[in-house]
Amino acid sequence: MDLAVDQRDAGHRWSLAAGLAGWGLQPITCIVSARDVLRCRRAGRIVIDVGQLTAVYGRWWPYSGDLLHVRWDTAFRGMQRDRCELYYHCPKSVNGFMTLDYVRSGAGTSLNTFYAATLVLDEIARLKQANAIVAHVTNARISDRLMERWGWQAHCLQWQGRHFIKRFYGHYPSIPTSWRTRLSLD
Repeated sequence: MDLAVDQRDAGHRWSLAAGLAGWGLQPITCIVSARDVLRCRRAGRIVIDVGQLTAVYGRWWPYSGDLLHVRWDTAFRGMQRDRCELYYHCPKSVNGFMTLDYVRSGAGTSLNTFYAATLVLDEIARLKQANAIVAHVTNARISDRLMERWGWQAHCLQWQGRHFIKRFYGHYPSIPTSWRTRLSLD
């Protein structure tokens, strides 16, 4: 459960701003200066506000959401502003792969902000030299066409649900300079 406070206030960064899973881990606001830290962390939460990187919060353990948590977020923690949070982790059992575990957004989240979050995820995958990112998409508003446009392919078609994979194998997508500047990736 995320016991969030106003995360824009630097005075609260030491507190439960990243939830209990991130207790004691310093949030990363500049990816350039914290590349080594991001390479080492196995799990995290990317937070984008109005298309700008707020921080990448480390987590001691991966997010393990379920349908109950999704319903809780929908009913009680609705996000009305333009904000997106992506939870990811690198499983120990499958070296070289990352999973996109959960995306928290709301009616006020723009496609621009969601796209920015996926670009930060791609940059973290590049830093970690990940071979691929896998995701199980349950939101019908995220179309297969959009996933394909952003480099994802349908995966494990025999499984129930919509599973996608974004393969890299050493060839990472180039992030446009304007986005790299906007997200402080350079």
